[in-house]
Amino acid sequence: MKRVFVLLLACFMVLMLCGCDSSEHIKLTQDESDAIAQYSAYLIMKYDTRKTHTEKLLDEKQLKEVYEERAKEEQENNKVTPTQEPTPTLLSEPAHDVDNKTGQEEVTPSVTVTPEPVPVFETLSECYDNKFKVAFSKYTIGDSFRSDLEYFSLNAPEGQKLVVTEYMITNDSSKDMVYSAADYDVSYILKSDKNTYKPRMSLIANDLLLLEKKLAPGESTSGVLVFFIDEDDTPKSVVVSNPDISPDKIYEITINN
Repeated sequence: MKRVFVLLLACFMVLMLCGCDSSEHIKLTQDESDAIAQYSAYLIMKYDTRKTHTEKLLDEKQLKEVYEERAKEEQENNKVTPTQEPTPTLLSEPAHDVDNKTGQEEVTPSVTVTPEPVPVFETLSECYDNKFKVAFSKYTIGDSFRSDLEYFSLNAPEGQKLVVTEYMITNDSSKDMVYSAADYDVSYILKSDKNTYKPRMSLIANDLLLLEKKLAPGESTSGVLVFFIDEDDTPKSVVVSNPDISPDKIYEITINN
């Protein structure tokens, strides 16, 4: 009976809004018309005893509450969670042992790594595969040099000085031998306080870089190497090597100035 009453009330309200006399017609705004239709539908679905409509129609108050709740949820979801700054990592100092008797810290001494020694030739002759006996003889330092075989002097350029090293080459075999510098890949490097230097090719007759001479058994000859170094530099040693015999070994000649 209540359901019939509600339906009749809704129909009456519709007839009241649809009168034929245009002069007595009450003009409604669009919002008012939507509100009346919304409320009428709400009443019909509210008192539907057969529950033919499974959906629930909200009234204006409930609808506003839904909108407010959704707006609140969206606002919370849009909040940016501030990123946490990384916690700085503290560098720990090396641990120190504490002497229980004295209360003083005991610092463990650092371990010094000793480099492996450079392998060396026992004699200069090994750099020449022991085919000749070769030995360091002497050295001279100065602005000019002249050997017993020349009539002229070799002068150092301005700002430099000469370091001349001399070697004796002996044929200690029982037959004639020809010594030729081109047959041996022997390298001579002069080491000093500031730099390293290679020998310069010169016009000296017994320049070791170009020397070629036939030697009888037991015969010897001299050969020289000429280095131009800076005037304020000090020679220390001559390092000799031959990669054809050994890629690692050296023979070092100390020069005492």
